[in-house]
Amino acid sequence: MKVYTVHINPGHADPIEDAVLVREGFNFWAFLLTGLWALFHRQWLAFICLLVVSGLVNLAIYLANGGPEMEFLLNIVISIGFGLVANDLRRRKLAKQGWKMVDIIASSSERDALYQYVHRAVKTTAITPTPVSSYYGSIPTP
Repeated sequence: MKVYTVHINPGHADPIEDAVLVREGFNFWAFLLTGLWALFHRQWLAFICLLVVSGLVNLAIYLANGGPEMEFLLNIVISIGFGLVANDLRRRKLAKQGWKMVDIIASSSERDALYQYVHRAVKTTAITPTPVSSYYGSIPTP
């Protein structure tokens, strides 16, 4: 089972339709495509920090006369670390932009989690249907 947090933007007309699900735990794509993932999700500060850390690691390798094996190992460590914190960074960015975390859902896939959230949201929202007669009350009858 995967755990997702559901975030909505209260300022939107239909917050249920614009819900964003962020998975808890390790992000494989952030591990594999570290800088590209940060740019894709508009995580500019994270991208700049990755560049700085990579530069410092390369400088340390150069000063320590390390070989390509050391460079590879340290880049893997950086990628694993970013994969571990990537979803938390995304959650923090959404919170700074005014998005509210409204639910936590455990599901086998993101699609099922979104379905569960919509089902819960519609069930808990007190939607009362408007009587049909009120729709036609202002229309003159022949």
